[in-house]
Amino acid sequence: MCTRKRSRTCRWSLLSLALLGGLAQAQDSGAGIDLQFGNWLDPSGRIGWDGCDPDGASWLSAEPKRTPTGFLYGCAPHMPAEKPLGDNGWTYSGNVGLGYLHVSGDEANTHWRRFRDPDDGLILQANFSLKRAADGSYADVRLSRLERDNQYYRAVFGQAGRYKVQAFVRSTPNVLSGNARSIWDGVGSAHLTLKHGLTAAGSTPAQVAALSAAQPFTTLSVVRDKQGVSINYLLNPRWTGYASLTHEERKGTRPFGGPFFFNYPFPANGGIYEIPRPIDDSTMNVTGGFRFVGNVWRSDFNYTGSFFRNAHSAYDYQVPYGLYSVAGASTPALYSGSFAYEPENDYHRLGVTVSRKLPAWNGDFSLAMALTTMRQNDRLQAPMDCQGQFGQNLAPPFIFDCANWNTTDALSRKRADLAINNQKLDARLVLLPSDKLTWRSTGRYLREDYAGTYWAYNPLTGQYGYIAENGAQGSVVPGEMGVWDAGANASVLTRIRNLPLDKETHELSSGVDYRLDNRNTLSATYTFTRIERAHREVATTRDSMIKLGWNNRTLDWLTLRANYTYLDRSGSRYYYDPYAFTFSSSLPGFTGEDALSPHTVSALRKYDIASRTQQKLDLMATFILPRDMTVYASFRGDRNHYDAQIGRQRLDTYASSLQWEWQPNPATTTSAWIGHDRSTLDVANVNDATGTDPSLGGVTYPDANRWWMSDTQRNHYAGLNLTRRIGRATLDLAWNWTYSKGRTRYRMASPDALTVPANAAQASGGYPLMVYRVNSLTAGLSVPLNERMRLRFFDTWERGNLSDWHYFGFEDTLVYDHRVYTDGGPSSYKVNQVGMLFEVAL
Repeated sequence: MCTRKRSRTCRWSLLSLALLGGLAQAQDSGAGIDLQFGNWLDPSGRIGWDGCDPDGASWLSAEPKRTPTGFLYGCAPHMPAEKPLGDNGWTYSGNVGLGYLHVSGDEANTHWRRFRDPDDGLILQANFSLKRAADGSYADVRLSRLERDNQYYRAVFGQAGRYKVQAFVRSTPNVLSGNARSIWDGVGSAHLTLKHGLTAAGSTPAQVAALSAAQPFTTLSVVRDKQGVSINYLLNPRWTGYASLTHEERKGTRPFGGPFFFNYPFPANGGIYEIPRPIDDSTMNVTGGFRFVGNVWRSDFNYTGSFFRNAHSAYDYQVPYGLYSVAGASTPALYSGSFAYEPENDYHRLGVTVSRKLPAWNGDFSLAMALTTMRQNDRLQAPMDCQGQFGQNLAPPFIFDCANWNTTDALSRKRADLAINNQKLDARLVLLPSDKLTWRSTGRYLREDYAGTYWAYNPLTGQYGYIAENGAQGSVVPGEMGVWDAGANASVLTRIRNLPLDKETHELSSGVDYRLDNRNTLSATYTFTRIERAHREVATTRDSMIKLGWNNRTLDWLTLRANYTYLDRSGSRYYYDPYAFTFSSSLPGFTGEDALSPHTVSALRKYDIASRTQQKLDLMATFILPRDMTVYASFRGDRNHYDAQIGRQRLDTYASSLQWEWQPNPATTTSAWIGHDRSTLDVANVNDATGTDPSLGGVTYPDANRWWMSDTQRNHYAGLNLTRRIGRATLDLAWNWTYSKGRTRYRMASPDALTVPANAAQASGGYPLMVYRVNSLTAGLSVPLNERMRLRFFDTWERGNLSDWHYFGFEDTLVYDHRVYTDGGPSSYKVNQVGMLFEVAL
């Protein structure tokens, strides 16, 4: 399997027949027109389906060629012979394959099915190509149908040097749970109702547990269906126009947290629900522009648009458990929870790039400018979904009328009306003062402006804030409904407005590449980045980065490359609470200042903006051995140290790998690899007590409440590939092994560091080991029956041992008091997948 730093020789290997485990084809709904097509059966998109060309990459010699750094190029794919089609100069080639796939073992396992979801049934593969040499016209159609949710169809036609048109349709599955048990009916819809036998806000944990255990396993998955068309048209030798349009739909369900307030500190109260969240949305992407290429000037004028839409504005789910007030007051029943979907949004970008060759020093100067706007103007949802009253029948009025909150009239406005507007300017200058020296300089400016202010204000009641968790939180704890007013609720702290995060980036970089001689090249680059942020803990950060490089080819059989990077981040004074203006404490009439708990401990340093130093080292060696062999060795180290008493303190990553590949002739390619990487993450924190002092070591955050966590990850991987032509047949073999271990350890200054100090006796200092170990064996055999027909056989055996302590006990029950889970979590598996494909050349 060609993954990570795997062998390049298997690029066109017939192992694509062999159901490559774990090779997921990533999709990006914002990437415009798709360029790569394939699936787990054929990652190459049928380009390398027929193996290597016996003549190699050149008619002059079948000897494999190497890159400038010493790697062997992948073998040239074999192209079928073309046949004449009529008397008008057209030729054609192609084939059609029909086969059957059978899966046995733990075929419902989530990890096995993740991005492939194979099943027993027929499979179809085909490609057809037309060419006319006289005018360069061509057409190409490729398709692969493994099942309804895993298929692609692609057609390309055009005329060389004139135009090219592409159209495609593809479907890709993403299985998120293969062992889910749902207590709701209507899975996949926007309204989840409790199954028969359960009563909304009136069921017991025993009833819910029994019904959950009685449910059969079900699959939660999301399928992406994407269609697209693109065109490139050469208007004249200097101007080209291009455009593309894609549309992607996502449909299905995935596990999602549906909170209904805490359950851990309040037994038989609150509710933590993992619900099957319905997914039904679409994204339309549009790209177009014109490109000019001249002898001196080059330019590109382009537009990109992306439009995201939801089929539903919100979804709701009935809850099985009732709530009670910790103060003993009567509480109206709440029967359901609800969530609004991500807001619909529109994205527009206008870009211009202009570059010019400079007569002095063989220079080149380019300037890129872009204006971007991202707008959200979706219709907003009502703050509540209830009838009657909600809250607690307790003074000062903690009871609320649903009629004042279950309507959009309770909003300060009916639509979001928010936007982010960006302005970007990039400049680049490259000069070659001599044959040995290259000077590179770049400048970058980016401004991100948040436009619009939304106030969480209810004009029907004159109150600020939002209803937390559909009223559940305030129904349990008095005063925590999330509503502020100048009267009885004047001391309530709640969020009242959106948080604008304006940002401005200035970056300058300059570097040189100097060739000492024909075998040694040195490089050095300095980059300074200044980022000014609004409403963040650090108003201005300053990054200084130095990168040094050395390439050496003193020996004909060895290429050495080394890179070292040092980064130092500093900035303005760190302020732990820049968000006060978004809370009710900023309103006139707020009366709780003297009793406010700190937003957080003042010693906390958020790792994305706090001071840190980083050192990165990359060492790479390529050995060119006799008999067309290559050995590649690499080491990579990345050390990040943060200036933080509380927060992330260290993140170190080290990786090494060794790879061997051999191409003695086009009939044989083989490779092997082994690698190891490790990472360590250290975090420090402190449990809060009561008080108003934000300083570490004070009353609110005493040193006795401090704790430390260290997370270590160790990954090992190895593999072997072999492709061998035996007579007219071709044999493919592969073995892949991955073994990952993760361990989380912790220590504490005293039992008070725990949320429940009484549990300190049970604290062992670490969590159980997390294990991910997958072994995969693959075999494929291609046997020609005659000049036009071929049989392909393939078999994949895979075994996975997975252990995640987060899911311990889920094999017994998914219900713990008022905590209801749906996904059973990862589990070990053993699967065998066999198939046969009969192909006929057209």
